[in-house]
Amino acid sequence: MTSLRYEDPLISLPHKPVQEYAKNRIIYDVQHPAADLYLVLLGRVKIVTTANDGGQTVGRIVRSEGLFGESSLIGPVNRIESAIALDNVTLMSWSRNEIEQQVERAPRLGIALAQHLVRQCLELQDRIESMAVHKTPERVMLALLQLATDLGAPMPDGSLRVASLTHHTIAEFVGTSREIVTVQMNRLRRMGLVRYSRTHIDVHAQALRENLRQQGISVPHGAKGAAQIVGGLPIAQFPSKMVSSIR
Repeated sequence: MTSLRYEDPLISLPHKPVQEYAKNRIIYDVQHPAADLYLVLLGRVKIVTTANDGGQTVGRIVRSEGLFGESSLIGPVNRIESAIALDNVTLMSWSRNEIEQQVERAPRLGIALAQHLVRQCLELQDRIESMAVHKTPERVMLALLQLATDLGAPMPDGSLRVASLTHHTIAEFVGTSREIVTVQMNRLRRMGLVRYSRTHIDVHAQALRENLRQQGISVPHGAKGAAQIVGGLPIAQFPSKMVSSIR
């Protein structure tokens, strides 16, 4: 059986003027829901879900080349999602009408967006299962592995370096308290599985994955590595008109 070819949505999205948001600025929230589909060109954006009791969980962190604001494509419904700039970010965005018109001109964009949503659903399923099945120490380890895979840059010692994330943000991602994350981060540092400072976190992904395997915990889809899922063009390979607009 042949696998379905991955379609890259970035190839079919038309050039738009860039938008810049300062660190910690809200891009959209529950009161002002997403009206556009966004592409991150520079920086990182955290996507936060608000529960009925007011509790917040980070659903994902979107890096450069990543899309967010998919809820804008499904029309006027009650939304519980916010997007906040983790760094100074540069974005492009397209309205629902613009996306629909572009899909008519380039049908592969529709396939690409459907594949993108399937991957997001699989990763969300993994996150929900992790919260339901595993205890907090294992959830922190799985979260760090996913964050390192999604956001990290390879280092000479084999670790993956993630630009600074606060323990509060990691706690929101795991679904626990900042104090518990601090305890678990200190434990993992003593075990030699992570190193961290004010500027970055180095995650020894292979060692962390092996530690989880020894505990009988399989690594979910979303944390297996972006290298196993063909996705996104590096910034250097964007269409030249996109590159020129962010320099």
